[in-house]
Amino acid sequence: MADPPIPQSQMHFFETEVRPLLAEKCFGCHNAEKQKGDLRLDSLGHMLLGGESGASLVPGKPDESLLIEAVRYESFEMPPAGQLKAKQIAVLERWVAMGAPWPGSDPNVVLREPRDFFSEEDRSWWAFQPVVKPTVPKTSGEEWARNEIDHFIFAQLQSHGLSPAPEADRHALVRRLYFDIIGLPPTPEQVAAFVNDPAPDAYERLVDSLLDSKGYGEHAARQWLDLVRYADSDGYRADGFRPTAWRYRDYVIQSFNDDKPYDRFTQEQIAADEMFPDDVEARAALGYLRHWVYEWNIRDAPGQWKTIQEDLTDTTADVFMGLGLQCAKCHNHKFDPLLQKDYFRLQAFFAPIMPQDMT
Repeated sequence: MADPPIPQSQMHFFETEVRPLLAEKCFGCHNAEKQKGDLRLDSLGHMLLGGESGASLVPGKPDESLLIEAVRYESFEMPPAGQLKAKQIAVLERWVAMGAPWPGSDPNVVLREPRDFFSEEDRSWWAFQPVVKPTVPKTSGEEWARNEIDHFIFAQLQSHGLSPAPEADRHALVRRLYFDIIGLPPTPEQVAAFVNDPAPDAYERLVDSLLDSKGYGEHAARQWLDLVRYADSDGYRADGFRPTAWRYRDYVIQSFNDDKPYDRFTQEQIAADEMFPDDVEARAALGYLRHWVYEWNIRDAPGQWKTIQEDLTDTTADVFMGLGLQCAKCHNHKFDPLLQKDYFRLQAFFAPIMPQDMT
């Protein structure tokens, strides 16, 4: 059952008398960034939660409320710089007596924020560590290993009591290369050409030729396009066609085939118009910012724009940062060192976007 609405007279009293008094005398030491005595006084929920000495107030009972006791200097002496005037104390007493009405505040919602957000365990999580060059392990697989990566693989196999699988024959090897690099199987003629090639560098030449083929970029782009939720239509019920969306698809394919540096690849998709305004090809990358689901005839336009902003924030965190940031939309992350305010700081970058019609 919903709480009854706060009477207009109480709302007026709180906004003109109580909130300004709390802001002037209390919020400076008891806010989201600073909590003396582990106490916040900038919301009703935090007042009811209290701090080291317990709840700050008991709605309807000023004589049982620590807040009133403190401003009266009966035990705690708050504010410490000097006692409030009798008229100011009377304002707080009256407010608590009427049930501590606080317009717009849900007493059941509290985001307690400790002074130290992140523990050393949080900071030592492997994904947040700087990249280092590891020492290649010493193994007994000197003859089996063909490069440094193989030594790491062999060491892990040994640690689990396993041994390497037999080396693949040429028929299996050529199929693996084609599937891995271009995503398609080789033709019988291509298989025969590799199997019957006596050159010692046959494998290396086949790898290079596949990487140089258009199919490499097409296969690699498919995985990227899935990550950034690429589609040729808007989604939802109307599902309007996007006749120019292919420009972004072709941009991604060409980027892989050109071996474009990843930092440039990222910059173009998020801010090509700001960073490379004269590069027409780079501007096609901004299609990334337009892949959200969209319904042209939806009635709740503000609600749809909110959904779009959240989609941009969530996808950017997933794809470019490798972080599932969605939970921080509603609260500080419970398991990862991610803050709610950081979620909206990221979202703020997308707020000024003015989308162009893709039709």
